[in-house]
Amino acid sequence: MKQQQNISPFSDEAAYWQAVEEWGSRLLDCCEAQRMGDTRREAECRKEAAACWQLLPERSAASAESGVFLPLPYLEAVFSLDELEAQCLALAFLPQQQREMAARYQALEPAGGGALTLGLALALLGRERSVAVRSMLEPGGLLRDYCLEVTDAGLDSCLRPCWRLVSFVLAGGWEDPGMPGLLLCPPADKQAFPARLLPVAEQMERYLAETDRETVTFLLTGLTGSGRRSLARLLESRLGQPLLMADGRELTGLDGAVFRRAMMREALIQRCPVCITGLDDELETAAADGAASDALAALLGEISAPSGHSFLVTESPWPGGNGRPDWRLIPVALPLPGLEESSTLWGELLARYPLWEAIDPDQLAGRYRLTPGQMGQALDTALALARWRGLSGIDQESLNQGCRSQFRHSLGNRARRVETVFGWEDLVLPQSAKRLLRSACDQMKYRRQVMDSWGFGKRLAYGSGLSMLFSGPPGTGKTMAAQIAAGELGLELYKVELSAVVSKYVGETEKNLNEIFREASRSQAVLFFDEADVLFGKRTEVKDAHDKYNNMEAAYLLQKIEEYDGVSILATNFLQNFDEAFKRRLKFIISFPFPDARYRLRLWQKVFPPETPLEPDIDWDFLAEQFELTGSNIKNVAVNAAYLAAGEGQEVGMAHLLTAIRRELFKTGKLLSREDFGAYYMLAEEDVHADL
Repeated sequence: MKQQQNISPFSDEAAYWQAVEEWGSRLLDCCEAQRMGDTRREAECRKEAAACWQLLPERSAASAESGVFLPLPYLEAVFSLDELEAQCLALAFLPQQQREMAARYQALEPAGGGALTLGLALALLGRERSVAVRSMLEPGGLLRDYCLEVTDAGLDSCLRPCWRLVSFVLAGGWEDPGMPGLLLCPPADKQAFPARLLPVAEQMERYLAETDRETVTFLLTGLTGSGRRSLARLLESRLGQPLLMADGRELTGLDGAVFRRAMMREALIQRCPVCITGLDDELETAAADGAASDALAALLGEISAPSGHSFLVTESPWPGGNGRPDWRLIPVALPLPGLEESSTLWGELLARYPLWEAIDPDQLAGRYRLTPGQMGQALDTALALARWRGLSGIDQESLNQGCRSQFRHSLGNRARRVETVFGWEDLVLPQSAKRLLRSACDQMKYRRQVMDSWGFGKRLAYGSGLSMLFSGPPGTGKTMAAQIAAGELGLELYKVELSAVVSKYVGETEKNLNEIFREASRSQAVLFFDEADVLFGKRTEVKDAHDKYNNMEAAYLLQKIEEYDGVSILATNFLQNFDEAFKRRLKFIISFPFPDARYRLRLWQKVFPPETPLEPDIDWDFLAEQFELTGSNIKNVAVNAAYLAAGEGQEVGMAHLLTAIRRELFKTGKLLSREDFGAYYMLAEEDVHADL
């Protein structure tokens, strides 16, 4: 102990390198003496070199105790290099540090160009240790994988320190990993993180404090913007250490092995945990491949070893798989904020932005289920859109667009997006049906108030979504009503293509439905199932397997609708074909009756845009009374009449309308007689008179 106290520490890094150069110089003297055949001088130099090296670790340790940081001894410690490996690394660094040493290297081994070669390393470290030197330079060893770049396997191969170590040792590069896909995040002020993450970080910290015999990977699951990366950074900030962010997609690229070594090297240098992102596709693959699952577990166990824990950020669940015996996976879910928390977050965020009009946080919480990060991005987008339109602050329309811009899904594979171009004034329905549709929309708009503030959310066994059934003949406005509902809620409308859903193969229909609702949950889209009686027909007596699976498909769709937290709309032309048990479990059933003359008159009066030139003597009452048309039929007639008038260079008049009506009804198989046209039969096109 007394002898240890007499060891003088290095005063600074320059003094350390001077001692290393002295040791290396003695070894070079030894090689030069050997080439000259001076065995006595060779033995003396090797003995002097051994004495120089013996003091290096002791003086380095004393320097660390006195507060002098020495990069190369630090690396030797973090990589757990033995004496031979440490000597080889020091010899590789000497020509990088000292130009004179590079000249002496080149004089002894011209093929190296001033760098250390394998042949020179064998000569400097002693031929008797050649087997050990070759072994430690094999792929898979710490020195070869993390410290040195080896050009080939011959004696002339150069042994150079990797770029990252050169940057760290000679340039003090602490914070730049120097590899695309790697980012070092230093500890941050704990107050800078969302308060909602604090209890979770504290729980993780307690777990680590009580765990000393195993390494841990925290599986952070949640949607984009839920705070998964922030949670990892918060935990490390509480522990007072940096966090290495790694893009997992680089692990599966062409240079995946190179990236993996760089990631592990940086984790060792920084003595910090790694947080891996971008492996969702690999997790889905691993769910069906046991070997891939075990390989992923082994990777996470390896990454966790240097610091004791790591993080995996994903939206996917863990597929299973075993890693190291002392490794554990701890799932930590960051779900979407509840309605009350969403309202609070919206209120806090809105207070930071200029507003053009008052915006209700409660209604935003009811309409859009977004993560905190998505909320902030939605507001940034909304402000840009509002300014583009000449407003000085955010309005509701811009905010709706901003919120929708955050949705990510692939519904386009199974459903078609429908533009929401209609408003309430365009919908011609009995007032009772219209009020029912408004009440349905209010369930989403005021969901936060009723479910959270008024406590109903604690009493409902299923989600707080909205399901509606529209029933009525074709053309009575069911699709228009779906568009109006989506527009009222500021959501996108997707019409599900049943041909892409229903399959004759057992289990495929359920699989397709599951994909639709999974993608819809990412976008909060309004799902519109037209002709839903194809799936929701009355259950039949089970006579064979086909009947059994038809009933299962209907039950499965109903289950997904009840679980869905958004809006789902079913439409049918034949309500009588719907199973009564299914109808009872839908929240709203709205009837769309065939329009009588009174409602047909309103449809005729609304169908033409204000810009369309109309003759003043059009008999709207006659058209409404005489021809039984749905709203869809009337729209088709109006468009065709407009084209007839445009082709003749005239305003739209009764003649064009009657001709278009005749053609529209002809498509349904109905032929009109002279009596059908009444006093206006002469205005119909000429071939009508010939037929009559």
